[in-house]
Amino acid sequence: MGKLAYKTLPDHQNKSWPSGINYIIGNEGCERFSYYGMNAILYIYCVTLFVSNSLGQDEASNMATSTVHLFKTGVYAFPMIGAIIADRFLGKYNTILYLSLVYCLGHVVLSFTEGSIYGMAVGLGLIAIGSGGIKPCVSAHVGDQFGKGNWNLLQKVYQIFYFIINFGSFFAVLLIPLIKEWFGWRVAFLIPGVLMFIATFVFWLGRKSFVHIPPSPGKRLGFFDSLSSVLLFLTFGSLFFTAQKSFLTIALVSTSCFMAGLSLFFYRQKLQRDDGFLSVSLFMVKDYFSNLFYKRNLVLAYVGSNSGPLVSAPSVSANAQREFGNEAVEGVKAVGRIISIFIMVSIFWALFDQHSSSWIRQAEMMDLSLYLPIFGEITMLSSQIPSLNPIMVMALIPFWAYVVEPFLSRLGISMTPLKKMTLGMLLASFSFVAVALLQGQIDADPSIKIHVLWQIIPYLLITTSEVLVSITGLEFAYSQAPKRMKSTVMGFWLLSVALGNVLVAVLARFSHLALENFFWLFALLMALAGLIFAFRAKNYQVKDYTQ
Repeated sequence: MGKLAYKTLPDHQNKSWPSGINYIIGNEGCERFSYYGMNAILYIYCVTLFVSNSLGQDEASNMATSTVHLFKTGVYAFPMIGAIIADRFLGKYNTILYLSLVYCLGHVVLSFTEGSIYGMAVGLGLIAIGSGGIKPCVSAHVGDQFGKGNWNLLQKVYQIFYFIINFGSFFAVLLIPLIKEWFGWRVAFLIPGVLMFIATFVFWLGRKSFVHIPPSPGKRLGFFDSLSSVLLFLTFGSLFFTAQKSFLTIALVSTSCFMAGLSLFFYRQKLQRDDGFLSVSLFMVKDYFSNLFYKRNLVLAYVGSNSGPLVSAPSVSANAQREFGNEAVEGVKAVGRIISIFIMVSIFWALFDQHSSSWIRQAEMMDLSLYLPIFGEITMLSSQIPSLNPIMVMALIPFWAYVVEPFLSRLGISMTPLKKMTLGMLLASFSFVAVALLQGQIDADPSIKIHVLWQIIPYLLITTSEVLVSITGLEFAYSQAPKRMKSTVMGFWLLSVALGNVLVAVLARFSHLALENFFWLFALLMALAGLIFAFRAKNYQVKDYTQ
């Protein structure tokens, strides 16, 4: 069927669930199994790979931690590029479909280049492009399915969305390390690729049920919009991937991206003036400095003549609204407001993502034996311990929604999204206090192994903070974004995850801190970020934008 057969707007009269939600949820469950299954064994694989290339155990562990977090940096930096392509050129559905195939290819490369550092880099790069590129589009695509009649179900669908993410993650983290032990690295990396292909197929099946919000402007102009915006983003975004290169290489890549992006941007403006985020932002910046110059001259003229009232210059917003319209200007303002919130959340992600790196490293130093009534005594794998996170998420989502929040409501305590996120960030700090105290006990007497089940305490704290920060933030980011900026704002939300992982990667490789001090450093950073976030949240003006 042609494109006209697709729905381009949600049914505002529908008060029940949109018809395409089942396909999105099914796709997300398989995709998350794929990602977290690969991620569960990635740290151990990197350590093994670096040791086989003549690095010492400690240096290999630090390099593995840095590599895992640099990979995650790519996964969460590419969403900005995926968002731009989706909003301006291809639309969310096509972007998700095409990049999912790149995602599948990455798994295949990782599987069939076992033992090769170059193969690992290429495979992880393709997975980062695929996984990262679809991230903002999938979460925004969920929200696109809802209209005014069922907008009240948006919070619930993001809870379901997050539940299925952790459902897939739980089984992946339990099973893939075992498959690695039984069948080796190649099969363990290939199975997540098979699940990703199934995820892509399920998503394709739902194409006629989805609401397809068309890109704006699309076609030729949308292509130039996407290409110029991507290049301008890579002026700074390329630092995520060139940070370990020479200064000359970094400068050359960044300058080339900036000049090429700016040239394409001005060429596009000659074809037809744009009212997108970049164009409006540059106009407002230019107008701001023009106003400063105008006011300076006005004051000098007034002082010189000493007569007549001072006439103020028109505001930046007023000028931009006359040029581009209120909707375009409001989009730029909304992004600015949201970035001021997201910047502190990046520290939370620096802590949270360590449960798949430094926390596994700690688990390897602990007693991993466990007695089960039916199976007797077994030895767990350190890479299986992070499965505590998804199973706790699946329990805590309904517990918070149906027990804690109603209880707080009866006490007259209103938990706004920003209050939830503030509480979650402070709990994240306490989770690292817990792992730091555990590490202190481990280091005090290495001959006495502390049982790994003590990690349940920090896992409970970090998972509760995840429920409060990540789920709430996902809903908050979508609701605060104007219609034309949904995917782009989701890209900024995910970029905060990338920034957090950059911080971990740099500190893991260059700080040379003892593991206990490494944990204490992040506990302190998170506490400070939580306090700053609370101050900003108190003054944030909330606005909701339905489709």
